Formats: sequence, structure tokens, C-alpha cells
Amino acid sequence: MFSAVLRGAACVLAVALALCCGGSSSPSTPTPSTSPSAPPVTAPPAAASCPFGNGSAKAECSRRTPTELLSAIDSAIDLIAQRPAGILDLTDENPPHSRQYHILSQKVFIDALLANLRAAGLCAQADYDFPLEAISVKGSNDFSEDFVVVQWGEWVRRGPTSYVRNCKPAAFPVDPDPDWPPSGSGCGKPYPEPIHHFNAKVHIKGRDYHTLDSTPIVGPDANYCAAIGYTDGRGFCPVRIEGSRDRVECENWRVGKATDTGRDGPTWQYRNGGALEYCKGLTVNGCENHPSNQYGLLAARGGTYVMCAQNGACGEVVVDR
Repeated sequence: MFSAVLRGAACVLAVALALCCGGSSSPSTPTPSTSPSAPPVTAPPAAASCPFGNGSAKAECSRRTPTELLSAIDSAIDLIAQRPAGILDLTDENPPHSRQYHILSQKVFIDALLANLRAAGLCAQADYDFPLEAISVKGSNDFSEDFVVVQWGEWVRRGPTSYVRNCKPAAFPVDPDPDWPPSGSGCGKPYPEPIHHFNAKVHIKGRDYHTLDSTPIVGPDANYCAAIGYTDGRGFCPVRIEGSRDRVECENWRVGKATDTGRDGPTWQYRNGGALEYCKGLTVNGCENHPSNQYGLLAARGGTYVMCAQNGACGEVVVDR
């Protein structure tokens, strides 16, 4: 969890299904557009604008080729390029001559792209919570296709590499599930199951105290673990693989807030005989919550420490001091 938090500070919020922070960096500083600004293009809600009705939450999705809707995506992007003011900078492409233009306003670009696709008679939808890079498109309820149309948070992504998967029957739009994260949580699909337990360890051994670390685990669900990137057939896994840009957000949503501190993360307690007690400070009862990370604890005395999510799922670690 500590490594995830450090990476999270350097990450720019942006999955298609389980994207990672990586070594990719933006090229040289883009040339600002000198065109006058244009009013935003606001796309109507997908459910209200989709002429084909709802999709199926039980659709089977995989990467099938060739894609059938890629040309419609490219045409919709070309229409935006014909009126780039406030949306695209046509003087800045990555790589050069690729027509993958610098995006001046990511939300306005997504709104305009959806509006163009809908004007062409298609049903199109984006996830406005996370990562604002991927869209879903369908021309009937027989199938739908997913595309990532933004790269690195600031460039148009187009062509075959933008295609992600095909779903049969169409997978969207669907009515929200009460077990989905609230709007604006930052946790994208696939949504993790409730926390099952915590893995915990002594992260750093110090002279005055040890630093403990905890990782929330979900399962048993081998399909979910595979969907987020684990290829070893495991049934229990963290809510995201190391480096996923929404790992912290998904962990915080599923774990909830600590009872004693009110921060995102587990509630830590020390097992004192048969009773559990909150950690009140190193000089008070020998342990305290990490000052900047609720998933960590500072322990100055030996014994058993327990960490629990709001749903009651717990883990423990024994400290030898």
C-alpha cells in the first residue's frame, strides 16, 4: 500500500479496464492554440439519447478483431478537428503527422466526440468519473465496442490501438447497481468485490518503533483477479495490481473510513489480552496511526495488531519487540 500511495502521488488520474502508471511521459510542451474559444459541447445522458435501449450487465466481452466501429470513431474525431477552437491544437501532434492532436480540454473533447457519434445514429457513452479516456459505442443491441480515445491525459488516441474490446450483447447503458462506487469516487471498472481480509506485515523495523503496513484483499473471485491483471489463477487479490492509477481510490471506497480517525483506510487496534484498544499515541499506549497513511501504523511495543474495514473484514500482524 505504501508503494501504491507513493506512485499515486505521481499519477495522473486516467483505465481502460486496468491501466497503470508507467514510464510514459508527455513529449515537449505543446503550442497553445490561438483560435478563439468555443462554447462547450455538452453530450446528453447516454440512457436518454440511446435509440436502442439498455444493454446487458451480463454481456461477454473480449478483444475480437476486426473492430466494426473504429471508422465511426475516426470520422467523429475528424469532425472535431474541423472546428478545433477550444478543443484541439492541430499544430501539435504526437507523434508528428499522426492526427493524434493535443487536447486542450479533455471533457469538452469527450463531449464533442459523443455528440458526433450520436448525431451519426450511434449510441455512445463515457465514464465521466474515471478515467475520462474510454468510451463505449454501439449501433444496435447485438454488440458494443470499447475504445480508449485519450492517451496520457492530453493527446487524441486513434487507430487500431484505441480499440479495447467487443461485448456481446451490447454491454451498455445499464441501470446503476447499488453496490457500485458513488459518482466521483475515482474507482473505475471492473469494480472490486467487498473486502475479504487484510494482508499485513512489518514494513520497516526501527529503533524506537516499527512501521506496519496493510493491504486489503478481495475474493474469492478468480475472474475478477484475472480481469485486473493477475495471470496466476489466484482467487484472492488486492483490489488492483501494483501501479494501477485508481488503486488508492478503489481501496478507499471498499475499505471505508477508520472509526477513530475518520480517515480513508482501516481501523487499527492493539490486542491487549482479550480486549482491543485504539492506538492513542506512542507515548500513551505504545502505538499510533501513521501520520499520512491510514493503511500504516507505528508500533512501539510488541504484540498483535488488528486492522479492519468498515464491513468488518479484518487482518492482523504480530510485532516482535
